[in-house]
Amino acid sequence: MNNRAQINGLLESISGLALKVGLLMLGLSMAYLLYVLFGGKLTAAASKADKAYLEQSAGMAKTMLMAGSIAVVFASCIRFFSEETVGLIMTLIGGVLHFLGPAGINALTLETVHKNVLYLSILKEFSTIGLICLVPGCLLLMRDIVMQIARIGSRAAAPQSGEEKARPGPRQTKLYAKCWDMPSCNERVKRICPAWSKRKSCWQVKAGCLCDQDIIRRALIERDIEQGGDISQGPKVAAQPKIVLTAQQKKERCRACTIYTEHQRQKFRIASPVAILSVLAIYALIYGRLSVWLYGVLEKTDKFMSFLTYRQGAASSFAAQGHTVTTLAMICLGVVLVSMTLKLLEYFIYELQV
Repeated sequence: MNNRAQINGLLESISGLALKVGLLMLGLSMAYLLYVLFGGKLTAAASKADKAYLEQSAGMAKTMLMAGSIAVVFASCIRFFSEETVGLIMTLIGGVLHFLGPAGINALTLETVHKNVLYLSILKEFSTIGLICLVPGCLLLMRDIVMQIARIGSRAAAPQSGEEKARPGPRQTKLYAKCWDMPSCNERVKRICPAWSKRKSCWQVKAGCLCDQDIIRRALIERDIEQGGDISQGPKVAAQPKIVLTAQQKKERCRACTIYTEHQRQKFRIASPVAILSVLAIYALIYGRLSVWLYGVLEKTDKFMSFLTYRQGAASSFAAQGHTVTTLAMICLGVVLVSMTLKLLEYFIYELQV
């Protein structure tokens, strides 16, 4: 355990230092390269000495950009490995830089610099760091989706009391069950519970076996009567002043209840497959038009960036590899949509508790 703690502490220290240094290198180099692209430095360098100095400084900035991006991605994967949002964020940032960044910069710059070798090399560097961020982001995103789907079928293991363990048989939770059908419901309490008598869940009547003191008191008295025990404490309990809660307080009490939490888990278990299938169905309907649009964007980018193709040279053309690149981009987009849908559904059910 001590060795493991030391290793974890060492990794945390290294990743923390790498994240700070990487962000500094990434910010400075990115700012300088954007200044070169949009600050008129490419057209201002007229003499050979100025061009050589610009190429040298831009080369150092590109090296810093590459090293900083690797350090930031490495540190983020270690420090935020357990965070489910890191994969989505890295995928979005990497996808934008790799697929749309060069075309966006090209649309904002002057046409006179579009054939400049240094200009194209800077755009290639931006596309490369996007790929460095995109690949581990997609892997983490796929892991998050698998974990989210696994949680759909998981069962909440709630501790049982001695009386619940003594029941003559395990109770199987029904799909989208009412509160009295859940394992946490006590058979003795259920007979005097208003939720059972009204056939409504306890969070609908705002009273149940785990929160209403009158129900609990009556159940204890009934148990003592059945067991022939002393019920002299019953009037004393009854004489205690009753706590009157407002509607908002009852609502907050229900939201913190384990029974309601189990109900929300069942709701998420039902809604998740429906949401995933709905997103996939909608995505399949718009796949053709969306892939055509994305193909056009990548094709326009390829016209001034030959490095977007898998093969270099005169024989290379986007038509030869364009459909493969577009398919990969569409797969990444589909994974992002499924992950965002599950996170949004989880937020509505568990955070907003709709």
